Amino acid sequence: MASSELPSDAFAFPCRDDGSPTALSPPVVISVLASILERHIARNERALAAAAATATAGGDDDDEGSSAATTRRRVRAFESGTELDMSLHAFLERFARYAEVSPQVYVVAYAYLDRLRRGDAGVRVVRANAQRLLTTAILVASKFVEDRNYKNSYFAAVGGLGAAELSALELDFLFLMQFRLNVCVSVFQSYCRHLEREVSFGSRYRLVCAGEARAQQAQHRQAAAAQ
Repeated sequence: MASSELPSDAFAFPCRDDGSPTALSPPVVISVLASILERHIARNERALAAAAATATAGGDDDDEGSSAATTRRRVRAFESGTELDMSLHAFLERFARYAEVSPQVYVVAYAYLDRLRRGDAGVRVVRANAQRLLTTAILVASKFVEDRNYKNSYFAAVGGLGAAELSALELDFLFLMQFRLNVCVSVFQSYCRHLEREVSFGSRYRLVCAGEARAQQAQHRQAAAAQ
């Protein structure tokens, strides 16, 4: 199970200059993930374009084996043929705003996407599958991390998909993951450190330990109550 605490407030809400939290700001993790995914998508689409000419000469090989064909069918299920009509940052922010997705869920979802990339299917995020793949990854990660969750139909509405469509994609996602959903504490923390390194490149983010962040917020609440 993923750790219930994060090593720093890089995955909490950004703070103002005086240290007080900005409740309406999106979690910093969304900005970091959006930036990482944009780079991944650009790189993946260049690789797909380079491989397209080679693939066309090979023809359709769906009959080469039932297992391989099933895997390809599951991968193609995420390819909608349409692209998001908003930025990745805005799309990821919708889940925090409307489905109350925690920063931990985003980290675990990122770990799942990395597992898919490294797996036998080699699933990579591109413009054509970003909406379906990200919505499904966040849904599955939320079910793994959180004790209580919204229904699939609600997640589908937030992600701009149909309820039955998302339920089918969830099943495809689980099979592509080979049902390996556990993210141990050490793995979880390694992804946190990776994201923290990305944050460290931006000077506008101030990193403090989770305990210090909570103490600061408690002090601000006490000061506000005393006024």
